[in-house]
Amino acid sequence: MSKFLDSLEKISINAPLPLGFGVRREQRPPGMALIVQISSDHDSVCEGVSDLSPEAVLLSGIDDLAALKKIAPGLPSIPWGLSPGTITEDSVNGFKEAGCDMLAFGLADTPVSAINSDEMARVLCLDPSADERQLRAINPLPVDVVLIDVTSQSGTWTLGDLTNITAISSRVNKYILVSISEPPGAKDLKVLRDAGVHGLVVDAGSVSMDSLSKLKSDLQEMPRPQPGRKGRTAAVLPSSVFAVDRAPAPEEPDEDDDDE
Repeated sequence: MSKFLDSLEKISINAPLPLGFGVRREQRPPGMALIVQISSDHDSVCEGVSDLSPEAVLLSGIDDLAALKKIAPGLPSIPWGLSPGTITEDSVNGFKEAGCDMLAFGLADTPVSAINSDEMARVLCLDPSADERQLRAINPLPVDVVLIDVTSQSGTWTLGDLTNITAISSRVNKYILVSISEPPGAKDLKVLRDAGVHGLVVDAGSVSMDSLSKLKSDLQEMPRPQPGRKGRTAAVLPSSVFAVDRAPAPEEPDEDDDDE
């Protein structure tokens, strides 16, 4: 299983800390995952992000296998993923060998055969304006995560901003990530989690490392969801669970036959 998916699972179920004497006390999961996107200066930025310890790093603007193999050692303990320009079966196999843990792609021009393995987290990049027909069709697809681009949003989050997210999160049984342009405030973080968001994607080129560090701290210090709230805190089931069962229903016995 993907290490990144494992982190999302712990966050989604709000895993409690182990109790008892002699039990190693691990750090509790953050309120949401932090995924740092690196679009340029990959080598130098990876060094700085490594100390931040986000839940994952998403590399974009690069899909050269030789270059990836040089960058990967700079992220020894952080799951990293890729948003390549094109995807083929051969290229995906090469990414796996290089240590890729997560693959991001769009609906168009993505071969099903290239993403038909669950060895990596499969992230579908979705426009927030996706129509109802597309949203209804996503659940059976071989994807694990949906990434919504809301980088056009800035400042305080409004109900209209949240509507773009809840329109998708309420219809799609996948982990939900949102790509943002600036770190939200503590109150907005809680509202985003209640709207069904499991993680935030922030481009390291758009914010300072200090801002990323503060966001990481804010996510870690988020209070646990209150019992009974309508947040999406339940675990997300594997995508195969949502496959449509097309087997015909058994026929009901004819009551007249019983009387004979």
